[in-house]
Amino acid sequence: MPLLSSAFLTRQEMRVERKLELMRGHIARLRGARVGQRFGIGRGMRLLYAFCFTAGDDVTLGDYSYLHCLSQRGVRIGSHSSIDRNLWLHCGGTPADHAHGYVEIGDDSYIGCNAVLGAGGGICIGSHVRIGQCVNIHAENHRFSDATRLISEQGVSYEGVVIDDDVWIGSKATILDGVTIGRGAVVGAGAVVTKSVPPYGIVVGVPARVIGLRGAKAA
Repeated sequence: MPLLSSAFLTRQEMRVERKLELMRGHIARLRGARVGQRFGIGRGMRLLYAFCFTAGDDVTLGDYSYLHCLSQRGVRIGSHSSIDRNLWLHCGGTPADHAHGYVEIGDDSYIGCNAVLGAGGGICIGSHVRIGQCVNIHAENHRFSDATRLISEQGVSYEGVVIDDDVWIGSKATILDGVTIGRGAVVGAGAVVTKSVPPYGIVVGVPARVIGLRGAKAA
């Protein structure tokens, strides 16, 4: 009986929390976010510049995430996609300079907890993508070629990151600026990806290297 009672209470708590997520999502809509049906926001989540945010149906942003969406293209998330807790996302925009930077995520994609998305040069993530915990994606680079000047004085370059459909990125991987990860590719846990990955490629290591191609695509 105690086990059944505990399970009942857990289900009730989950229902209440879902209602609260939907209520927070409605508040975001009132703040200018353009969102579809059943849009939810977790506890302690900060959505800055909500008018630059767009989402489809059945999208949920996890607890204690931080989304700084200021940019001309903003942040767009497709239907049935979800963001786990503690995401840090920044489009790199300021009121005086927000022409660059954006995040676009397709349908039915997932980003695990504790991810970091520095999107100053733009991050485009396709549909049916699975991104593990603690993954870092950096679509920007500090310039540092002039050794006579401080790095902080040399500005930032932007190329952007593209992750195609049906990609799996393992936990704690890092994707650097200028990289395109082809459709169907797999990035191993802990890999540091400095060069583009071919479609259906499997890459591991630091720096990441191709160790094979998935299934029949190797033929």
